[in-house]
Amino acid sequence: MGRYNIRLVSWIAGLTLLLGFSRIIPHPPNFTPILAVGIFVPLLTGNWKSALPLTLGAMFIGDLYWGLHSYMTWTYASVALVSLIALNFSLLANCFVAPILFFLITNFGVWASGYYGYTIEGLIACYIAAIPFFHMTLLGTIVYTGLFYGIYKSTESLHRTV
Repeated sequence: MGRYNIRLVSWIAGLTLLLGFSRIIPHPPNFTPILAVGIFVPLLTGNWKSALPLTLGAMFIGDLYWGLHSYMTWTYASVALVSLIALNFSLLANCFVAPILFFLITNFGVWASGYYGYTIEGLIACYIAAIPFFHMTLLGTIVYTGLFYGIYKSTESLHRTV
């Protein structure tokens, strides 16, 4: 196995552990590395599908721990979509696009469940109720993506010197 493959396997194993713990350990609501991994792994591998086992697997482990819920399809679809489009935007743009997509899709799912009623007013109320959580999703995505990028760049220079 070449250096690149060992490095990639190390990244995937580390990210899997981080993701698994991130959903279970105490953290501010929505401040997790899930979306950042959905953005970063496709950039590492050049393949959006490579992020799905990590992100969706971590989501499922967290949901097994915290409880399965009726919005899982919407949540998982939004996380998968983040990985699907990751190669179409810059890393910086993805830090904003991913949380916006997650916000729009998951809260549409909440509205579609009927909790707010099937009206435009209900849809608007649903999105308004979710606004206080958006900043933590955005901040978590920016912080973790920046952290992953910094670690990646610092290890990149180490691998060149070895």
